[in-house]
Amino acid sequence: MTVQPAQGRVVIVGGGFGGLFAARALRDGPFSITLVDRSPQHVFQPLLYQCATGILSEGQITAPLRRILQRHRNIRVVTAEAVDIDAANRTLTCLRPLGERFSLPYDHLIVAVGVSQSYFGHDEFAQYSPGMKTISDALTIRRRIFGAFDLAETATDPVERQTWLTFALVGAGPTGVELAGQIRELATKTLRDEYRRAKPEDARVLLFDGGPGPLATFGDQLSGKVTQTLRELGVELHMGSIVTSVDADGVVARDHQGNETRYAARTVLWTAGVAAPPFATALAEATGAEQDRAGRIVVRDDLTIPGHPEISVVGDMMSLRKLPGVAEVAMQTGLYAGRRVRRELTGDDHQLEPFRYHDLGSAAYLARGKAVVSAGPLQLSGFPGWVVWLFIHIAFLTGYRNRVGAILTWWVAFTRDIRRERAYTTREVGRVRDLYQPTTEEAGAPTGPPQPRAASDQPSTSKPGTSSD
Repeated sequence: MTVQPAQGRVVIVGGGFGGLFAARALRDGPFSITLVDRSPQHVFQPLLYQCATGILSEGQITAPLRRILQRHRNIRVVTAEAVDIDAANRTLTCLRPLGERFSLPYDHLIVAVGVSQSYFGHDEFAQYSPGMKTISDALTIRRRIFGAFDLAETATDPVERQTWLTFALVGAGPTGVELAGQIRELATKTLRDEYRRAKPEDARVLLFDGGPGPLATFGDQLSGKVTQTLRELGVELHMGSIVTSVDADGVVARDHQGNETRYAARTVLWTAGVAAPPFATALAEATGAEQDRAGRIVVRDDLTIPGHPEISVVGDMMSLRKLPGVAEVAMQTGLYAGRRVRRELTGDDHQLEPFRYHDLGSAAYLARGKAVVSAGPLQLSGFPGWVVWLFIHIAFLTGYRNRVGAILTWWVAFTRDIRRERAYTTREVGRVRDLYQPTTEEAGAPTGPPQPRAASDQPSTSKPGTSSD
């Protein structure tokens, strides 16, 4: 690895919104920046569900980090995963793909690794119900959704056919609501006339959540609008129901009265809950930082860890004043941390005020011409909300090519009910093992015949240093 200069070494962990905005705040300065991410791509996570349901391609919601930052000569991108930290010696331990470890010294560290999917203590659910945090997850879900319709077409037993046409989604937050609406729209519009034996319009979409209604954080008024829209689309709402079991044949849900019901569904998607990755624990152990119930790092008002002003934590892995884990928080905290570090390294004595979050609102897409937007006193639904949703996502997509491509693709999808990005492979997406996982020989386990497993069906629940920020 290239040795960095002895002064002004800044390491940023994570190339999502938080890490990218921190890097931009530090660009072209008299110091060296190393951005570490397990993927060389920046992913626009709010649109992963459109990749999974065939509207947008993976290329339209990603951008190479090196391409984004190529003009800033003081920034270097390293494809690796942060796995440990020596806070006393200010050294970060990273893992290259295929297993080699190396160290990065730093003077300032900005941690923006995001969060992973949480199964609330039931990680065994992961093999049957993938979450959606990465491109690999989105492509896995795409294969499961479109593959389910293909398997329904060839099923000879009507009961089996209906189980393939039943989709269970766990979690009625933005991702769950958006996926539920898109699957019903896909079934009733795009695929309706393409099959001869299966009837896509008969597809059942079951949405489970333990709360009182979908998108409860948007307020009672918008939550009610979402409930009405989803029911009009044909989504079956099971609010106040907690999923207690998931297997290859469906789910078991328990209602408020304690009654358990089994639902047969061959496609189960997990859109509920997040947890900090293992790197958060390593960071807490090395610095003595406090962690909240989800494992996120508790930070001070300037986003640093108490006792370690050289370490900032931003985005989803940060715990501060109960701020939500949304892209806007990651962007604003990343920008703040980058500016604070820049002032320290350039000798600016001006005292930076404590971080203040400016809530620009939240938006969720339900179906063509139907979305909800909540921004302070402004609450929109239906077509006005959909128009605002379009402008928000066009504005925040990374790169001119992605913006233009998304506009053109949306025009075709929304006006002609055509989804061109429906390709999936019958083989697993990617390698049969994670490139950051040690091989059997490296782990010291007994050697033997290889045992491939469906790695792409496993959400990144145990991958430190992920890039959701």
